[in-house]
Order: sequence, then C-alpha cells, then structure tokens
Amino acid sequence: MEFIFAYQSMGQRRDFSVKKIVAIVILFFVILVGWLYYINLTNVHEFRLNGYTKINKDNVIINKPMYVSLDLKFHGNAKPIIKEVRFIKNDGSFLSKEDPDLSITPFIDKTGATLANASGVITEEEAKSLKLLDNYVPVENYQVDKQDLNVVLEVMIKDSNYTNNLTALEIDYELLGKEETKQILFEGLLE
Repeated sequence: MEFIFAYQSMGQRRDFSVKKIVAIVILFFVILVGWLYYINLTNVHEFRLNGYTKINKDNVIINKPMYVSLDLKFHGNAKPIIKEVRFIKNDGSFLSKEDPDLSITPFIDKTGATLANASGVITEEEAKSLKLLDNYVPVENYQVDKQDLNVVLEVMIKDSNYTNNLTALEIDYELLGKEETKQILFEGLLE
C-alpha cells in the first residue's frame, strides 16, 4: 500500500513538473512575441524632410542647371536602398522628363558638402569651382549608410513663367527585402 501511495505521489510530482515546464514555455513565448511586437512598433523606418533650399524667383536662370539641397533624415536601424525619387505635381501626376516647364534630376551628395557650402541655390559654375559635382552619385540603387542624407536636385527651369506646381516628393526604396514608398509634402522649389 505504501508502495502504491509513493508511486501515485511520484506521478503527481511528475505531472506538476510537466505543468510547470509548459507554463514556463508559454510565458517565455508570450514575452518573446511581446518583445518582437514592441521592437516593431518602436523601430519606425521612414524618411523625413528636415529642410531644403528654395530658389528665389529673381535668381532663376532659364535653361541653366541650378543645384538645390534637400536635407533628409532616415529614421530606423536598417539601411534602405533608394530605388527612385519622383516629384508629384499639383494635379497629382508625376513630373516627367518631357515636362515643358521644369526638369529635376536628383543626386546624393556623398559628403554632404553641398549642404555645408550652400546658403542658397548653387549655379553650375559655382558647383564646378567648389568641386561639388564629383561628390554627386545617382539616387537609383543608393544604399543609405547613415541617417542624415543630403539629396541634391539639379533643377532646370525651362519657362520664365514657371510657377510652383510641385507639392510632394516620393521616395521608392527597398527595406529588408520589402519595397516601400514614402511621400513627403513640401511647398515647391520657388519662393
């Protein structure tokens, strides 16, 4: 009889220990899922516009390139790859290469020298004399390696009657193997 009681008691202990292990595993799983969810919420990955240079209407040179600096910041821990930067017009369409009024070609200034040297718009002659053009690389397939990003726009206004018709820029990028798009509102290039 004592043997049966001891055997039953040992079985109850074994059941208690299995229940304890299951409870610990479930608790660990809940904590892990909660932690991953928290990390996902706190690691917002996006581009933000910190500021940009505007072109004074009096300084517009028709059909000559001018360089404008956009100061972007990437918030997040990953390193996105920029696929394309496009501009959205007032009517919701994208600025095309064939636009009769305006042409924009975006570049990345690897050194940020444009931002450091610019108190306004830089003409092509100034950019050449400051040797800034050597630092410009195309935005397509650019791997962002730091949070602060200096995007330089080569702007050519083709019509003397051009008025601001841009309302936003759109950045297409790849992040952790996933395609993302970010639209950033701004007030156009002319002041």
